[in-house]
Amino acid sequence: MKKIVIFFASLLILPLFFVSVVSAQNNDKKPKNVVLAKDEVVNKDYFAAGDSVTLSGTVNGDAYLAGGNVIVEGTINGDLLVAGGMVEIRGKITDNVRAVGGQIVISAQVGKNLTVAGGTVNLTDSAKIGGSLVAGTGTLSVFSPVGKDLNIGVGQVTLGNTIGGGVRAGVGQLTLTPNAKVSGDLIYWSDAQAQIQSGAQVLGQTTHNLPPAKALKEAKPARILGIFTGASLALKIASFLWALIIGLLLLKFFPVYSRRTIEVMIKKPWASLGMGLLILILTPIIFLILLITVLGIPIAFVLLVTFLIIAYLAKIFVSIFIGQKVLRYFGSKTGSNWALLLGLVVYGIVTLIPILGPVVSLLVVIFGLGAVFLEEKDFYHQLRSKNLV
Repeated sequence: MKKIVIFFASLLILPLFFVSVVSAQNNDKKPKNVVLAKDEVVNKDYFAAGDSVTLSGTVNGDAYLAGGNVIVEGTINGDLLVAGGMVEIRGKITDNVRAVGGQIVISAQVGKNLTVAGGTVNLTDSAKIGGSLVAGTGTLSVFSPVGKDLNIGVGQVTLGNTIGGGVRAGVGQLTLTPNAKVSGDLIYWSDAQAQIQSGAQVLGQTTHNLPPAKALKEAKPARILGIFTGASLALKIASFLWALIIGLLLLKFFPVYSRRTIEVMIKKPWASLGMGLLILILTPIIFLILLITVLGIPIAFVLLVTFLIIAYLAKIFVSIFIGQKVLRYFGSKTGSNWALLLGLVVYGIVTLIPILGPVVSLLVVIFGLGAVFLEEKDFYHQLRSKNLV
């Protein structure tokens, strides 16, 4: 029993351990402060992580940054993906920006779309967003021009510049300053009426909707059905997008691990299904046993969280597997990214079918769980043979 629990808990840790071992062979000590100097040029994708990360140079590719304090003041001729406690973006990014942080300040020239999630987000009047803005924050201030639509879910938002398209917002409080201009429709869901100050312009229609909870009290049965149908579709789309993003990150950062897992599905499909079914049956039993022992409660929840994460990743790996099968059937030789996209689309369509959908979802989880377990088992034995664990 002890070996089974330890092995389950190690399923996610082992790939990260492998990465750390490889990195340790190249770097005895990782710097806590990472700086790309102003005169430095990187002609490929750039990755940096540390207590503080400063990008002042030029990256001719995508940039992936993570740190407690992240500053971007250089040029990125590609996409920027950044996560940090405090994030300042004041350089030039030719493509898209995706940022997550506790506090985010953007004064940059962004060529395409901006997606942000954080506690406080401030777009200063020095910034310029060429495409659309998608935000999920506690407080959002938009004093920069936005080229296209604005779609947000925010506690408190202030708009103080031109929005080139329409605005769709779920907010606690919405304020338009005298300098605000919405070129399309303004549609918002809120308990409170928007504060549209004198001088602010909305060129399209303004529609104030009550939040779903209040709307349901006043809605007729047909409208309630429509609300739930729309919410279900929105969740499906959000789930698809998150799975796509996570899948692309897996393929980017763990290409070998991803390829090995897919190979297990191809070479051992029945073994994967059988092992996945066994895991699905044993995990709740082991969880309850550990829960009863009291001392095993921490391990029980580690096991549960690990199981849920792997079950989620299973869908992604199986989607890549499905996508590759379809592409090979048509004689296409495109890469894993397209296989992931195609596989997720096929999976999403099939799971929409009544009765069949839930069955397929369950089989996908079982198949993926088994494949991940078998791959990790082989990987674990390889590390053991090299005395790395």
